[in-house]
Amino acid sequence: MNRNFFFGIILALGFLLTINSLPQDLPSKTSINLQDFKDVKVISSLKTPKPKDGLKIRIIFEEELSIGVEVGDENYMLGGRIYFNADDEGNIYVNDRDRQRIQKFDPQGQYLITIGRKGRGPGEFDNAWNPEFDKDGNLYVFDFSNRRISFFTKEGEYLRQISFPQGMSIHYINSSGLYFSARSRILSDSDVFSYTRTYGLFDKDLNQLAEVFNQTSERKMDTRSRAYYLANIFSDEAYAPNRTFLMSRRGFIYFGYPEKYEIKIFNPEGKLVKILEREYDPIKVGRKHKEKFINYLEDEYYIFMPVDDSLKKDIAGLIKYPKYIPAYQTFTLMENGWLFVVVDSGEEDAKLIDVFDQDGKYIAQFTTSVSTDRLIFINGKAYAIDTVNDYRYAKRYSYEIQEFRNNKWSRKR
Repeated sequence: MNRNFFFGIILALGFLLTINSLPQDLPSKTSINLQDFKDVKVISSLKTPKPKDGLKIRIIFEEELSIGVEVGDENYMLGGRIYFNADDEGNIYVNDRDRQRIQKFDPQGQYLITIGRKGRGPGEFDNAWNPEFDKDGNLYVFDFSNRRISFFTKEGEYLRQISFPQGMSIHYINSSGLYFSARSRILSDSDVFSYTRTYGLFDKDLNQLAEVFNQTSERKMDTRSRAYYLANIFSDEAYAPNRTFLMSRRGFIYFGYPEKYEIKIFNPEGKLVKILEREYDPIKVGRKHKEKFINYLEDEYYIFMPVDDSLKKDIAGLIKYPKYIPAYQTFTLMENGWLFVVVDSGEEDAKLIDVFDQDGKYIAQFTTSVSTDRLIFINGKAYAIDTVNDYRYAKRYSYEIQEFRNNKWSRKR
């Protein structure tokens, strides 16, 4: 079996987000406990949320804008792999990785301009990720295949680019010009493939200033057949712990590796300042979870490799799943400082959500039918990618925080 092919699969798996995690032993705390340990505040919560006023809390969403069409104007047709963001004026920037372009829409969802195109020249993309904004309000996007960050004005004018060596992936630039990045290095490519990945803050010369997370991974090659070979790789990814992270506007880094329910918060200098953790009951991998993972492979991997339907069926039958799904899947930060944690999105109409307040205390759990794919909160609105009839849409929602009082749900006071 070609080792270059194997490394290509591993690299793709390593740098694309997976959807899962396997919880380990549950904590045994019986009460909320705040303690300072070596200048790190650890906030531990029970299985049951404890809102400050004692009332149950939920967040309800109402769709108010949808961008995307199944047929019609090419400027509104979105591909299968989408990243997006919104600026302070409410304009929406949709990065379509299938078409290698960024479409800008106004707050009413009207197409404005296209930024970039497929290619390797200045201002062109080959494998661009999430569009972000720097301290000056300019748009920047990391292009993994071209190994660079490209900068644009909000009007789409190309400004400059910064190149990076192979093995680096740049996710955020903070207000001090430091990069929150991941650096990967191959340790061995023999029968047991191993590599290490380090997340942290790097300066403009790519000198590491602080380490946030470090992991060494191994995969043993199964060369009995191509079906076994790929199923072995996908089995390692199916509902295995996966890194999830974000950077707040103030430059704080939220990082989770959900082999247990724990989220770490680092200050803008990369120092660990807080750890959120809570007790939880693990959720078993069910039929819906398996179906979702197979669909994920279809969207993210099979489009890159020649895999016929018969081979896909063989691979699906060979994939081995763990007993449980993640402690949580991903999280995003609300504008009021609350942490919105997606625990389980296996059921389309009943996604399980946890909420932590600005102090890190667990205050709410509820279900929602709204899409949580790339969910972000900006300017009093929520934005997410939704899938309807296998087509992607960028959607904006209004939302309201409610509490249960006098036997009914009402807007939180």
